Amino acid sequence: MKGHEKLTLLLCLIWTATILYGEMFSFYMPFLFSCSWPHISSSSSSNPTMNGKGYAADYVKVAVIADPQIMDKTSLRLPSKSLALEFVQFYTDLFMRRAFFSSILPFKPEVILFLGDYFDGGPYLSDDEWQESLSRLKHMFGLNTEEIHSTVKVYHLPGNHDIGYATLQSHKPEVVRRYEKEFGSRNYRFMVGKVEFVAVDAQTADANQEGSVASATWDFVSNVSSDRQLHPRVLLSHIPLYRRDWTDCGPHRGSPIINQRIRHNIYDKEVSYQNYITEESSNQLLNLIRPVIVLSGHDHDQCTVAHESKGGPVTEHTLGTISWQQGNLYPSFMLLSARNSPLSDTSLPEEAVLTRLCFLPMQTHIYIWYIVLFVLTILSLLLWPTSGLSFCYHRFDDMVECVRKLINVYRDETKEKNEDENCEYEMIWGADGSMHLVKKVLTQPVTRTNDIGAVERGNAVMRATAKKSVNQLTEVCLSMETNADSEVDPKKLPPRASKSKAKVVIKRFVRTFRMLILIAAVNVPLYMMLLFKDWIDK
Repeated sequence: MKGHEKLTLLLCLIWTATILYGEMFSFYMPFLFSCSWPHISSSSSSNPTMNGKGYAADYVKVAVIADPQIMDKTSLRLPSKSLALEFVQFYTDLFMRRAFFSSILPFKPEVILFLGDYFDGGPYLSDDEWQESLSRLKHMFGLNTEEIHSTVKVYHLPGNHDIGYATLQSHKPEVVRRYEKEFGSRNYRFMVGKVEFVAVDAQTADANQEGSVASATWDFVSNVSSDRQLHPRVLLSHIPLYRRDWTDCGPHRGSPIINQRIRHNIYDKEVSYQNYITEESSNQLLNLIRPVIVLSGHDHDQCTVAHESKGGPVTEHTLGTISWQQGNLYPSFMLLSARNSPLSDTSLPEEAVLTRLCFLPMQTHIYIWYIVLFVLTILSLLLWPTSGLSFCYHRFDDMVECVRKLINVYRDETKEKNEDENCEYEMIWGADGSMHLVKKVLTQPVTRTNDIGAVERGNAVMRATAKKSVNQLTEVCLSMETNADSEVDPKKLPPRASKSKAKVVIKRFVRTFRMLILIAAVNVPLYMMLLFKDWIDK
């Protein structure tokens, strides 16, 4: 197998692993590794009713989702039914559908709670457009499947992108009617285990209380307050309660803190937009409902703050959006455990409701990695040597061998020079008439002019043996170079200088295109299969 063919196989495997992770396995990570129900201890316990943290094991499991805000014609100012809008809608809806079926449903929640903002331009959609968006919402969260209807209870909370604020509700009552027809009342309460959840239409909390819209909300709050509180309560408000500017939101915040902004209608001075409920309305809600915790959305990012009330400190958890297209790189959801048995005399009210924030895959980072990998693939195929890395390895080995022989020759020459230099041989006759040669060291070097095998230049003398060794070394190095060139060009192609640069470039592009086709032939069908596998109804 040639070098570029091995590279193509390696890149194909890398693309396959990347697509499988980005389009499938990454959505299993919350269930498999990063998240769990807050009432379940990480360490097993022999006591079936208690876990390692001391919490009772009898809890109802609730999954909390905030701000899907599915995209429509009002989201990006794109024409309705345009290809660009359809493309964005498909990938946004697909992410939330995968998040719901692969990240949330495997936890097997018994209750699913939505904190509002299902649509993006809900009040401004026609009835047909609103029904189309509703069908998309039901499809991505499985609300039209028998599995959800038969095993899971679903509760909804209205958001400002669903019904607007009080001034819009007063001028367009049909918007409220179609919402309530599909999702139920805007203000209501329900029980989950031994915990009472109170849902409030926060968009009308700061409206003129003399109006019918706002009065309905505050009448509901008053009725809740007048009833005897038998169970711990959780306040559900799409808009977060009041917090001071630059209040710290805890370690899970991914974007800068947003301070309070309130806009009023120029005609009736009603609120047309606000980041938080005003301080006065927030205090009223806390003191009348007396919750143990507050859950909210609207901000699209995570925030955990503590409020002071007459009953003591109350923690509010603002959830981030579940969508990757709503300004949050870290989409999330919440796992909430509601106690299913009465609190003991020694238990704190906060122990009735346990929460844990869970993060979804960072879809933006996945798509960025797709782009980076594509660029690296193109560059690798274009710049990869024709003979692969084996040519580079061979030339490196030849160079090392040449250096080694040069060192050996130098050592031999140095040894010979050390033995003969500054020495002379003298003939001495023994007493018996025999002759002996005795080596004597001279105090100064002797210049020998009668050495036939030597070549003298100035004061330097090259002996015949050294000259022979250097010639052999030169021949060895030249032969290595010749062999390397013959391996690079086994078919004895014409010299490189005579090749046309244009032909080389064209050959590289053709090879790159052919290799890209092979990689795409394997991975494009895999990608399309994963897309439609998750999109079709289960």
